[in-house]
Amino acid sequence: MSATGKGASGDQSKPSSPFPFTVEMTATAERVYMDLYRKCKTAESLGHPESIHCKVFHIVEEAIKKIIPHDPLNKSHALRGNLSNIFRLRKRRMRIMWIASSARRRVCILFISETARKEGDRNDPYEIFEDLLDSGVFDQTLQELGVRRAAAKHKKLNPPQ
Repeated sequence: MSATGKGASGDQSKPSSPFPFTVEMTATAERVYMDLYRKCKTAESLGHPESIHCKVFHIVEEAIKKIIPHDPLNKSHALRGNLSNIFRLRKRRMRIMWIASSARRRVCILFISETARKEGDRNDPYEIFEDLLDSGVFDQTLQELGVRRAAAKHKKLNPPQ
């Protein structure tokens, strides 16, 4: 999956570069994105374009195609501690985590949460994401974009909410 974001039309703020970032997804993120897409299309075919499935899909789609490519290295999206050098966007109960390279003008969506944020819960998206990072599943992607992972400290540091 690849998408290019161009920022909001009519936006008077100066973008960081006239060239947009290319957005890619890991297989992990793409699986969730495609599942959200299928649920939305099913709801639409049943005559329910206002369903929660469509709302969630459109939230994620807007984030991936417009919000993230417009300013992927914005410090307000930066995570800390064990997750430093990784960014996240909160949209309602969803979390989208990515890495970016300004030199390569690329963003890679690593993870799209399927569960709501509930700190300490084993289904907390930050817990799931950090377990995936620890497993090495994203190592090649991090290396391709030249993003170094922070040295693991104690098990988990609380990410910003």
